[in-house]
Amino acid sequence: MITFKTFTFLIEEEDQSSHLGHLDHPYQMHVLYGKRGAEQAVNDLKSAHDYFTTGKSNKISASRKVDGGVSVIISNHPTFGPSVSTKSAFNVKPKINYTEEDIDKNHGHAPGLANTLKHLLKHGKNLVNPGHSVQGDVLYTSEPKKTEDNKVSTTPNRIEYRHEGAPKKFGIALHTEYEGNTAKTGVSPKAINSTKNIFVADTDFTPKPEHYSEKNRNIASKHLELAKELVNKHGDHFDVSKEHKEHILTYMNSLRSEAGPIATPTHQGYIDHLNKIKERKKASVKTSRAKEEKESHFNELQNEVNNNKSKFKSIFDFHDHTNKVTEALTSTLAHNKASNFSSHIDNAPSTDEGIVIANKSNRNILFKLVPNKIASALKYNPRFNRTP
Repeated sequence: MITFKTFTFLIEEEDQSSHLGHLDHPYQMHVLYGKRGAEQAVNDLKSAHDYFTTGKSNKISASRKVDGGVSVIISNHPTFGPSVSTKSAFNVKPKINYTEEDIDKNHGHAPGLANTLKHLLKHGKNLVNPGHSVQGDVLYTSEPKKTEDNKVSTTPNRIEYRHEGAPKKFGIALHTEYEGNTAKTGVSPKAINSTKNIFVADTDFTPKPEHYSEKNRNIASKHLELAKELVNKHGDHFDVSKEHKEHILTYMNSLRSEAGPIATPTHQGYIDHLNKIKERKKASVKTSRAKEEKESHFNELQNEVNNNKSKFKSIFDFHDHTNKVTEALTSTLAHNKASNFSSHIDNAPSTDEGIVIANKSNRNILFKLVPNKIASALKYNPRFNRTP
């Protein structure tokens, strides 16, 4: 069997897990990783703030985030030739597809995905040079729509993307290149061969100081200092149980309104959130004993919150500060447009989905910056018929 190490050509025995998965928001990192995550969030946000202020950075780079469809890996093995894969390429038993038969075997249970992969394998075999592996989000494979002004239009998820010219065989936003098992943001020119029949969205994002207003710089500076002070004085407050992590993250997400603004998290708000979950859990069981167990369990969680108000206040305050820094940084998206596509939501022009921040030295991903307005639009996507 061909392993993913063979698949990516450069074996790095010491690092088997640094492929690109879910990207964290900086305002979640203290909940997910405790004091260490909070310190990283503050340091990296400060680096981003400095980069956006000066337009220069020795520490980090930035790229444009695209709200695409299925994430795929396209490779060209020097011996075995072109292949396409999903993130299942990173499984213990990797699913790597060199032929349509491979696709049927690995993904036949999902006909839509299988058809997409077959289309990419057929039309994308010349996209990547031998010895290289790239990852991106599919924008379209079937014939996309045309707008009234004759632009190609595709809506792979919530955001609609439009580009000039004729439709291509498929559209994709390439964002990652693999060297060994290490994901590195951006795709080097040497990795790409021919894009003649493929639309490749430009994900380059180069901050310009003139796009970062003095008002937003001051907001970011203020809240970075406050976040740093919280870490220095109360960093130990960020260590919570696995269950509290889950509930705090869902509570923070629930603060997002359909219009875009996000409310400030509070102690009482979290207590109310736990009450709602408690009632749902009690309604999901039938016996009195089971209901009493749910009641008792959530009462214990709420007592823990009430007995440690300063601890949870630190958690919520850090979220608020880092969210405000995120909003200040992503304000630049309104002025920094992609070179070969435009973004739209509900047929109206929109900023792009966000910005991905990475280490400049090794291009390893750090986190994503997503404006509240865009995050709310994604959350309340009418295609998913979600109830707030």
